[in-house]
Amino acid sequence: MLRFLKLTVIAPLLFACFSTTVFSAYEVVDVVDGDTLWFLHAGKREKLRLSQIDAPEMNQPFGLEATKLLETLILNEEITIVFQSKKDRYGRYLGEVFLHDENINKLLVRNGLAWVYDRYVTDDSYYEDLEIAKNQRINIWSDSKQISPWEWRKIH
Repeated sequence: MLRFLKLTVIAPLLFACFSTTVFSAYEVVDVVDGDTLWFLHAGKREKLRLSQIDAPEMNQPFGLEATKLLETLILNEEITIVFQSKKDRYGRYLGEVFLHDENINKLLVRNGLAWVYDRYVTDDSYYEDLEIAKNQRINIWSDSKQISPWEWRKIH
């Protein structure tokens, strides 16, 4: 009975404690677009999709600007990543990127170069950054007819 209790109660609690993993000081070697990058992990190139946000597609208005900002901020820099517990359906790691304690995912939202990805967001503070960008009509929010990337992908 005690063994069963350990497996059914304690094991899930331990798993919950380790559902995110932090990898520190990894070099960004390439930026794919406004929410995807390549980094080095144990000498191997790994792909990361920034979690909780969705940046404009490259062929969408402000897609190039989002990519350029991400490149300017983190290309060839050492970053900290807080990974989600699983990869996405394309095999990419998912996580939040930090550079010198600055959350880069949130910075993109605050600068009007990414939407909060409602479908996947787990941190409601992202909406505070979204409101800042909307209220100041920054970048994507300067266009009253802007289209979210998930809608853009359906159309194109």
